[in-house]
Amino acid sequence: MSAAKRFLTRETAQIEVYGHVGLLVASLRNLSETGAFLEVAKGDYVPKKGDLLNMTVNLDTLDRIHNVAAEVVWSKGMGLGICFINRDQVLERMMAKSSSF
Repeated sequence: MSAAKRFLTRETAQIEVYGHVGLLVASLRNLSETGAFLEVAKGDYVPKKGDLLNMTVNLDTLDRIHNVAAEVVWSKGMGLGICFINRDQVLERMMAKSSSF
């Protein structure tokens, strides 16, 4: 299976991490159909692998706002690789995590 084509971007994203209070600001560096690479710019928490998040991107040039659910698949320093997930999967994955404790 080939990797999804990535597109470079310089959009700003707001990130809400489920289970953590507050908003993070991140730079969206590249984007594909299946995920994205982000660099956290501001916030008191850097998401780690397995964190579930809600990402909002204001596309000023298109006058649109995109809001997607995602899971962090890797993190290194302030950088994050995320894969997009169906919003219905967020609760399911949160429940699976809580039952593993």
